[in-house]
Amino acid sequence: MRGTGWEWVDNGSSSSHLRRVANGVPSRSAEAYREYVGHGVDCSPCSEARNGETRCPTGDELWQAYQDVKAP
Repeated sequence: MRGTGWEWVDNGSSSSHLRRVANGVPSRSAEAYREYVGHGVDCSPCSEARNGETRCPTGDELWQAYQDVKAP
């Protein structure tokens, strides 16, 4: 999640208060990782790859995209 916001919480009494909440927008790295993992569910080479083993070309591209957006 990227960023935070505030929302009013009504606790049923006369004293409502603000609560800090995540704004619900996923980070770019979370989106890229979700795409990579989603691809691996339906791709045999990617779902069976372990620690440096070969993924399919699409899996490699998605993994690199994830690495690129999470790098500082």
